[in-house]
Amino acid sequence: MPRPTQTPGKPVRLTTFENEPMARLAEQRLLWEGIPSVVRSLGVGPGLWGTAGNLPQALEVLQSDAVRAAEVLELPAAQLTEGAGGRAGSGPRRQANLGLIMIVIVIAGVLIVTAPAFVRLFR
Repeated sequence: MPRPTQTPGKPVRLTTFENEPMARLAEQRLLWEGIPSVVRSLGVGPGLWGTAGNLPQALEVLQSDAVRAAEVLELPAAQLTEGAGGRAGSGPRRQANLGLIMIVIVIAGVLIVTAPAFVRLFR
């Protein structure tokens, strides 16, 4: 298969969704219109919590398709950001996720340290 002579553009973040099902729905809508897109998890990803269904998701398209994709999804074109610069996990939401992870780690550590005392207490 011959390689294309022209690059279609950089990936840009079209919008973000609060959960994966809504992002996948928008992805399918773009696919029906012939616009390829990618859904990326903005949080810790499916590995830590077991599912990505309730984590924020970014919908990215190629820069050359961004305006048309925004029209299809009825989004304002002003919210487009470059995919590489505004990659998943940057900004305040990333900091909030890291804070939550740290709290969970501290609680787990406290439980591990105090577990033997509780076991002796209830014997």
